[in-house]
Amino acid sequence: MKVTSDPTMAGNIRPPSAVQENPQKSAAVPGNAGPAVGASGVVVDLRSAIQNLKPGMSYSIGEGYVPSDISAPGNAKIRNVGVANFMNAFSEWSNKLSDYWGKVSDFTKKTLHTSNDEVAVLGGAANDIIRKSLAAGGVVRPNMPAILKEGGAEDPYDPSALANARIGEVSLSRQDDGSGSSTLLSSVSFDRTVDIPDGQMSVVDLDSGDATANSLLASILSGSLSSALSSPDQSGKSGMHRYAVTNGKSGADAVVGAVLFTRSNDDAEVQKAADLYTKLKSLQHA
Repeated sequence: MKVTSDPTMAGNIRPPSAVQENPQKSAAVPGNAGPAVGASGVVVDLRSAIQNLKPGMSYSIGEGYVPSDISAPGNAKIRNVGVANFMNAFSEWSNKLSDYWGKVSDFTKKTLHTSNDEVAVLGGAANDIIRKSLAAGGVVRPNMPAILKEGGAEDPYDPSALANARIGEVSLSRQDDGSGSSTLLSSVSFDRTVDIPDGQMSVVDLDSGDATANSLLASILSGSLSSALSSPDQSGKSGMHRYAVTNGKSGADAVVGAVLFTRSNDDAEVQKAADLYTKLKSLQHA
């Protein structure tokens, strides 16, 4: 039996192999980002399915963004710990994870000041910064119980893997009424090893076409934030305006801390995207 816990499901469980997507993507989180703000955890109780588990079959155990399956090949590890013991521990751990994701969601919404119809998605270093801030206040992700490890379960999305992430990502989307889809409003990629004092920060329009913008574009494309501009997965950012957060200097003295994408080039919207970066940066140095 191979089971994984995936924080991108906000507490749901999915197998390590490919899974079929559900068209409801408003609470999706990319990569190892963690739960989307506003996504509710799913409490999974597998005990009712224990008596029907058969080797080689697949069973649905969750509801939410991605259908969740567990296969039960009847291996020796499961038999050694006992299916009932394994399932009880799994259900209890899932409940704890669900509670944890709720606290992560609430803290992130409060930190980023998102409205009720907005969904914030964290990735890489941004996820790590949020979790460490929570951990400093005593809220930590529950560890996988030993009996699950003994039974062959895996936890490949352990957030400790994000501790060395250099690049952080945060995006803000608005959920569309009734359609189940969402519209990307802004996206921020930042390098947490770059520390630009608040008083020196300047936002440069990368699409202005002037010499400063062109120089910054070339610098970004050869630096740590290159994937923000050159990643093949740019379809959701089509038509968005691009900006760089710098130390206010140009040429070789320019330091880029973040790249911003905004749906509108209105000053208030650009500032809102920049604020996503500064709020996370403030948490990092708290």
